[in-house]
Amino acid sequence: MLTKIKPYLIYFVLLLALFIRSYRIGDYPSINPDEAALGYNAYSLLQTGLDEHGASWPLHFKSFGDYKPGGYVYLALPFIKILGLTPLAVRLPNLILSVLSIYFLYKLLLLLSMSSRLSLISSLVLAISPWHIHFSRGAWESSTALSFIIIGTYFFFQSKVKNVARNFSLFVLFYVLSLYVYHSARIFAPTLALCLLVTYKSYFLNLKSKLILPIIFGILLCLPVLFSFIKNGGATRFGGVGLTADSGPLSRSNELLNQHQPLTIFTRLIHNKRSLYFLSWTQKYLSHFDLNFLFLSGDEVPRSKVPDMGQLYLLELPFLIVGLYCLLRQPSYLQLKSLLIPWLFLSPIASSLTFQAPSVLRSLPLVIPLTIITGIGITKLLTSFFNTAIVTILALLYLYSFAYYLDAYFIHYQKRYPFSWNYGFNQIVPYINSQKNNYKNIYVTNKYDQPYILYLFYSQYPPQKIQSQISLTPPDKFGFSTVTQIDNIHFQKITWAEIPDNSLIIDSDEDTIHIPTKIINFPNGSPAFKIYIK
Repeated sequence: MLTKIKPYLIYFVLLLALFIRSYRIGDYPSINPDEAALGYNAYSLLQTGLDEHGASWPLHFKSFGDYKPGGYVYLALPFIKILGLTPLAVRLPNLILSVLSIYFLYKLLLLLSMSSRLSLISSLVLAISPWHIHFSRGAWESSTALSFIIIGTYFFFQSKVKNVARNFSLFVLFYVLSLYVYHSARIFAPTLALCLLVTYKSYFLNLKSKLILPIIFGILLCLPVLFSFIKNGGATRFGGVGLTADSGPLSRSNELLNQHQPLTIFTRLIHNKRSLYFLSWTQKYLSHFDLNFLFLSGDEVPRSKVPDMGQLYLLELPFLIVGLYCLLRQPSYLQLKSLLIPWLFLSPIASSLTFQAPSVLRSLPLVIPLTIITGIGITKLLTSFFNTAIVTILALLYLYSFAYYLDAYFIHYQKRYPFSWNYGFNQIVPYINSQKNNYKNIYVTNKYDQPYILYLFYSQYPPQKIQSQISLTPPDKFGFSTVTQIDNIHFQKITWAEIPDNSLIIDSDEDTIHIPTKIINFPNGSPAFKIYIK
């Protein structure tokens, strides 16, 4: 009986994944500035054919000076056209693709392992993975790019089974699509594709006549994003977040050299900045495999984590160890190993090349090999010791871990890190618009990230008007810019002495002798905005 219903269990897994990822997705968590920028630029294109800065249908969006890849903006167009400029419309493309990626992971594992049990268990592990759920519930380009890569990888291996030219073309197409969506995919996708092609070169070389057109097709598709990246500040963006943006190794090099007098060729060699940057990169790369990072503390960025949890359930650590042992030692996993080993070691590279490592956002592809290896470990347990007691204990442990995560995400997350998600803007923007004509100037604190784009998003500000007046500030040390004024609304640090009379002031929770006329609170009850009249 179990054998007959097993193939249909994947649909239960997909329904579970869809429910978890879609529950309250329209209002929880609140829209962050990057999501607002993606949505508003799609809205602007639909209204005018231009982005917020007046560029016509660009491949990279200038946005805050970070030149976002435009793929997600274009994916969001039909949803915003139908549903309007809402959080749900902006998030739906990633939601749909993230659930599809679970299905294609199932199909991929079924193809590589011929084990429905491993395929189903790994898909279920991904469906309830805190790491994957977190980045499926928002307009996260990293998750969308990963979905394209998973789908493309399935078609790569499917091309070895049947219809080589068509499936190989789909492999190329989905990998190239990931390049249009997220910066880090431009490192991970090509290197993984190269590893796959080298591993299976003997097979594909015999079919090279059938692959010439798909390869040419892929190269032509890559050229627009390559030229746009070079033209539209790609190097500037990398310089802002890249490894060399961290001046620590340079300062350390100067410090060490100053301790040697006189300087010799040897001391210059061992204390040069390149060596120290290499050591810094090594530390950042290895930090992605740190057990504390994976299982206990997670990312340092509040927007990318939930309280008191790592990226994986602590329960999964022994299964990960057993699964890795089986993957390396059992011949039945040979084909799967040819995929997972390069995927595992390539995943942290893009993140390690930035000063913000370890980053769960940029290293999101790492969730896939870790999930599958965990699935191998669980499969080994169930195969070796299958009985009702073992299955019940495992199910209860996972149920407890999953319930703990849901409690942390839906209850404690918004109260522990409310500032990280710009809570309160959905309330403050309608209030600003209701008072806009009553005051000569309105001053809004810039304490929270990129307040101007959240104003544009929640007010559905006419794109034609912003295109004619938008002006970015000079970039900061990380390469980011912002907008300080829209109409009579100023986004800046609140300095009372510099603000003229007849002004409405919207400040954060700052100490002042003035009494607010209105307070908007965070979910934890602390003030998000205090409104004053001067």
